Parts: sequence; C-alpha cells; structure tokens
Amino acid sequence: MIIEAAANLNESPKQRAYHFVSLGHGLDDLRQRHLKIAQIDDLNDPFELFVFKQSDRRFRQANRATKQELAQQHGLLCFSLDWHNPLMWSHYADRHRGLALGFDVDQQILKQVSYIENRPFPNKIDIEVAHSLLFTKYAGWNYEREARIYTSLEDRDPKTGLYFGEFGEQLVLREVIAGPLCEVTEQELRNATGSTTKVKFRKARLAFKTFRVVTNLRGFGGPDSAFVSPAIRK
Repeated sequence: MIIEAAANLNESPKQRAYHFVSLGHGLDDLRQRHLKIAQIDDLNDPFELFVFKQSDRRFRQANRATKQELAQQHGLLCFSLDWHNPLMWSHYADRHRGLALGFDVDQQILKQVSYIENRPFPNKIDIEVAHSLLFTKYAGWNYEREARIYTSLEDRDPKTGLYFGEFGEQLVLREVIAGPLCEVTEQELRNATGSTTKVKFRKARLAFKTFRVVTNLRGFGGPDSAFVSPAIRK
C-alpha cells in the first residue's frame, strides 16, 4: 500500500501524472508493477525541507531534526503533470532514451509542489508547517511541474535495499511513452506490462516547430522518430 487509503477513493477525481525513468528501470517497474520510493536524503535538491530562512540557530536545529525524523520513516513518489518538457526527459529519463509512465492518481493523495522565489520564516512550527516543507521548492524548479505522494517506508526490498510503491487503485497505469531516442519496441513494452488493460503505448519525438516533446503519430520505428541527426543519436 502506498499510503493510508483515502475515504471514497474510487469516487474521487483522478489526476494524470507522469513518472520519468530510464529504460532498464522502467521495464523492471512495468514487470514488477511498482515504482521506487525516493528517500528524502537522496533527493536531488539540497534545499529539500530547508525552504524556510535559517538565520535563527534554534530553528536550524529544529529544522534539521524534523528532516531527519521524516527521512527515517517516510519517502516520496515523485511525478510531473507534464510529459512534454524536454528538460524532464534529459534529467530524469536518461537523456531522452528512457520512458515516461503515466498514471491516474487520486487527487486526495497527490499533492502539487508550490514554488517560491524568497524563503519565508514561519510564525510557528507545527505539523502543518512541517508537512508544507515536503511540498515547497525554489522557483527555479518550476519547470518540473512536480506533484508528490508522501508515503511511509515499509517492506524494504532485500535484494536492492530500496522501497517500492505498488501499482493499484491508488496508482493506476494508463500510459507508457517511449522517449525520442528510446530504442524499445512497442511489443517489448506490451510484454513487460503483461495483462494490464487500458494502457496506451506511444512513441515520442521532438516537435518540428516548438521546444517540446510530442507524440510521433507514425508510431514506433516510424520516420522522424526522434527528429535529430544520426550523429547526435550515437
């Protein structure tokens, strides 16, 4: 289970959200029907949970203690609300060689990240303020259009030492998008996905007129599959 089940889960509106991943890890995620839970200490933003001003020494100590406590027991499933941004493919999907997995996620458990220019100082420290630390980042990251699921760390995988959230009612796979430089075939993706129904497979390419990644209407292996020169592909 990803997090505690929300009330009336099946009746709640869903949000389409995308998880970017390398091809190898993505195929494994499809076969195992799970996603890796990011541990707080491993996140790539050094300001994670340090978005407030740290000028007060006692507050710095309390902030560090809060982060350590959260990191021991909780992690995050991270998504983007947009799969068209080329930076996301470059940074999180092996430089356009990976996948974007699209999920329908219940809006009660998926929370969008807020982006701020200046670091505030809270008037008080309580559980609401502590949780806001998990969903606030510097405005420079706003291209990610990130949304997160805050989840507990349970059942560490004995082989990898990692934690995973399983596909299910809270995380319903709907799309598998192969990046512009991804060499996987549609059949390989279907085989990895197995008997899952209502999943759409698509091949992406670079847009002809804008700086976006878009659907290749000719499908897998068609002309202009990446719209880059062969020299760049190597």
